[in-house]
Amino acid sequence: MRCLFALIALLFTTVVVNAQQEAWQIVPGTSVGHVKLEMPANELASLGKPDAGDAAMMKAWRIWYGHKKDGTTDSSSVLAVFTAMRTQDTQYVKEIRVTSPHFRTDKNVGAGSTMSTVRKAYPGLHLVKVYVSKNKSRRIEVYDDEQLGIAFETASSRSGRALCSMVVVHTPGEAPGSYLDYHIGFDNLLPAKR
Repeated sequence: MRCLFALIALLFTTVVVNAQQEAWQIVPGTSVGHVKLEMPANELASLGKPDAGDAAMMKAWRIWYGHKKDGTTDSSSVLAVFTAMRTQDTQYVKEIRVTSPHFRTDKNVGAGSTMSTVRKAYPGLHLVKVYVSKNKSRRIEVYDDEQLGIAFETASSRSGRALCSMVVVHTPGEAPGSYLDYHIGFDNLLPAKR
């Protein structure tokens, strides 16, 4: 009988650990945590009411911010989900963006990883977009593996090493941001060849 209880406890622990790991998993071309590409937008209700968003012409951004231990909003930790109409009455998830370092791929990269580490993990990445702020003080580079359906955006760090600031999961074969640009206040430049 003790063996049966021990086996049940082990099975339960394994299921709980796997569910927790899945909640923080980035799967290229598929999902970020429990948010999956092509899922109906009404299933996003499980995340609670979005903290921000924008909608127009049957497309919408829904944005959730993380929270600090004291309960205040952590605007540096963002989950942004882009949805668009595919049928007359239902929007579907088309792109997922995440800045929280808790979310990682199976190669253990995500926001906060150095871009050299990201590029080693995903050798198919290519520089596809460069954004520069209006006052030229900030620059964002977007590296994408279009076939896998994953892109990484950079931010400069104090050390001067490029760090991943955001991971974008999109439909394989389609470029990130092909539906609606997320970089308000930035000018899109043609990428320099690297």
